[in-house]
Amino acid sequence: MAAGLMPRVARAADKMRIVSSQKGFWDTTLILFGQQKGIFADHKLDLDIIWSDGGSDIQQAVITGSTDFGVAPGILGALSAFEKRAPIAVTNAAMTGSSDLFWYVRAESPIRSLADCNGKTIAFSRPGASTELIASTLIDHAGVKAKLVGTGGPGATLTQVMSGQIDVGWSAPTVGLAEERAGKLRIIARGNDAPGLAAQTVRVGMTNSRFLAERSELLARLSKGMQQTIDWAYDGDEALQMYAELNRVDIATARQARDTNYPKAALALAPIGNIELSIAQAVKDKRLSKPLTPDQIKAFTANVGRFLA
Repeated sequence: MAAGLMPRVARAADKMRIVSSQKGFWDTTLILFGQQKGIFADHKLDLDIIWSDGGSDIQQAVITGSTDFGVAPGILGALSAFEKRAPIAVTNAAMTGSSDLFWYVRAESPIRSLADCNGKTIAFSRPGASTELIASTLIDHAGVKAKLVGTGGPGATLTQVMSGQIDVGWSAPTVGLAEERAGKLRIIARGNDAPGLAAQTVRVGMTNSRFLAERSELLARLSKGMQQTIDWAYDGDEALQMYAELNRVDIATARQARDTNYPKAALALAPIGNIELSIAQAVKDKRLSKPLTPDQIKAFTANVGRFLA
């Protein structure tokens, strides 16, 4: 057979092990919707996605190399791991601002705002997660002394609040919205309430340094697939329908959650916004021994947006 007539052999998809958090949240579950849509297959990637409660769970999986990419660990944990010379590299912003998160109490609680929380327990998900950073910042802004407690995911947190184990719970759409509409709980704070938070990148994308060095071409394809997924998810109702079905809500509720709590700009993959605020918070919380130098900040952000070109 002539060389020009030789049949083409399709390139097999490369497997990537992915860890994401809080299955059912719009931003962290888009990678699954993109997989189901076939977007990552178009980039010759076969994603094996596992789920966690976020924060240190994702970070540890990336550090040990048991997964190739962490979708949205908190920036506080990433900064701490970077200072400790852990084998991690931040590749993109994952969520800028905190329009998705809210804090709430039972309807009968005397707590009306975070200013009433002296001596109270306030929930976040996992150490190093964005919920820890934001809760701490909101408490500082309210000027109160409260105890932060890691309660896991929003479902487990809701149970702890409603049973009286925790004073103030955390969540993101759609968990808790039905209870709010039924008058069983009351939202007392939102993620962007404190100054500076709306422009601060609170979650990032993370890979293992060895994987970055040896398989950067896979990260390039993954990044392009993630950007394509974001564009598709805001360009019609197909992803919204997947989101609604996964969370067992109607399409109107799904649309409200996406458009109100997850504006497309918040999911921009670059740049890292207001990193100075994150560094200051990490120092305050003793996740950093001292502020990063300009050279260290440059090294921390060196790969952000690199694979989108």
